[in-house]
Amino acid sequence: MSTAVSCVALEIADAKAYAHPIQAAKDWLRTHQNDDGLYGDSPSSPANLTATFMSYIALCSDAVNKTVLEKTKHYLLSQFGDFSFQSVKACFLKAYGKDLTFSVPILAMATAAGFFADATSAWRQMPQFPFELALMPERLFHLLNLPVVSYAIPALVCVGIAQNTHAHTGLFKLFRSAIKQRALRVVTRKQPESGGFLEAAPLTAFCALCLCKAGMANHAVTQNALRFLLQTQRPNGAWPIDHDLRQWVTSLSLSVVSESLSDEEKAAYRQRIKQQQTTVIHPYTRSRPGGWGWTTRSGSVPDADDTAAAIIAMHALGETATPCICDGINWLLRLQNRDGGIPTFCRGWSKLPFDQSCPDISAHVFRAFSLYETQLTQSLQKQVRKAKTRIVQYLEKTQATDGSFTPLWFGDQLAADKRAPVYGSAVVLEHLFGGQASNIIERTRQYLINQQHASGGWGSWDNDHDYVIFTARCVRALKPFENTREAVAKGMAFLEPYLVNPELIPDEPIGLYFAHLWYDEKSYTPIFLAGCYGGLSCV
Repeated sequence: MSTAVSCVALEIADAKAYAHPIQAAKDWLRTHQNDDGLYGDSPSSPANLTATFMSYIALCSDAVNKTVLEKTKHYLLSQFGDFSFQSVKACFLKAYGKDLTFSVPILAMATAAGFFADATSAWRQMPQFPFELALMPERLFHLLNLPVVSYAIPALVCVGIAQNTHAHTGLFKLFRSAIKQRALRVVTRKQPESGGFLEAAPLTAFCALCLCKAGMANHAVTQNALRFLLQTQRPNGAWPIDHDLRQWVTSLSLSVVSESLSDEEKAAYRQRIKQQQTTVIHPYTRSRPGGWGWTTRSGSVPDADDTAAAIIAMHALGETATPCICDGINWLLRLQNRDGGIPTFCRGWSKLPFDQSCPDISAHVFRAFSLYETQLTQSLQKQVRKAKTRIVQYLEKTQATDGSFTPLWFGDQLAADKRAPVYGSAVVLEHLFGGQASNIIERTRQYLINQQHASGGWGSWDNDHDYVIFTARCVRALKPFENTREAVAKGMAFLEPYLVNPELIPDEPIGLYFAHLWYDEKSYTPIFLAGCYGGLSCV
């Protein structure tokens, strides 16, 4: 999907100038087509409609691909009925529901690429993005009933401008045309030095192709976005879903291998983590200083999960409650929602699922608070204790009747509903252990015991597929309990072959991005294996 939309953006911008990267992308897409002609989000993911449609859009304009795409075309027609705009629109709006963050940009991409016979009609008939709302004070965004999630404002503006360019004439079009430059200044302020919004090729490519179709190919936002795409294409012709997760996996790694490091190494890593903490109001979310993002690149945006991970890593490295830590804790305190839970990026955006509080991040923050609670000033201790109590209350309300928790940013691509309650429950249990939530802890522990497969591993909740990553997280979460030794022993026996022969470790795309987009992060398996086997020596 990431490669398809980036390829289309470059082709719309200047097919001749970017011929080489375009061809490399198309070659990669052709070689990663499944035997049945379909595509998944990653080469290790089951086929799905979105990845297949977007790949088809990227390839179908070349006559040479006609034979290769016969099965693809047949599948798409079986899903849509026909290739009319109304049929395609109905299918994607049904798939993504009221969250238009992804469905409308997909329709915009297909329209911009010339897929529909009447492009002008398609631009007018797709759900319209009210880009003028980007001019409102950002502190009011969560009150505006926006059709996209908090981190997709650039898409709201760029897609909306393209729609307006091809809209019916009238006073409203004149009004919107008059303010589009002001709206683009909002996007300009959010665009990082790298040119990539959130360091993500899909979001950046959607913005670039829409501005090109709006006649703004030479605008600085467009040119910077294209520069990002050109600079981040991999040697094999593909684009990742996000450039990297360097800060995230560094924090996760250090929290499990710190005991193997020398004092000098610990000090060096503490300094590196401190350097990645935001020290100014962030231009993308307008959040105050103190948080961490997932990468060290300029497009990183502070979020609760990465901030909690950084604080936990700093504690493992021997950091006391220094101003750096207190700033991070205060940043998390300000993010807590009214329901007591912790969202990812912004407080108060509760309309769409990926902006809501979530149990896995809430528990992660609970642990970060707990590690430093006794070292804080009395005033900050009081705030942290209150916040922890509210997190527990939130978790009590969101725990399923079977004792499980469903995570927000991780899933199971082989489960019927794509949910990963086993993974989410392991995360919550690990981070709550030793806290004041004994009832939650016991129910979650029992759920994980009940979910262990006969193989000793854990995986899909509705079938017997095992995951190395899920099993490692479950073992780590259950290890501190006296009454789980048998389950832990069976889990470690399941994992043993992967320690002895790392080449056996399979690709396991468990990460979710935007709305159910799967990615595979190679670092996860060794990190979580190290976590349940005792550190660096096992990696």
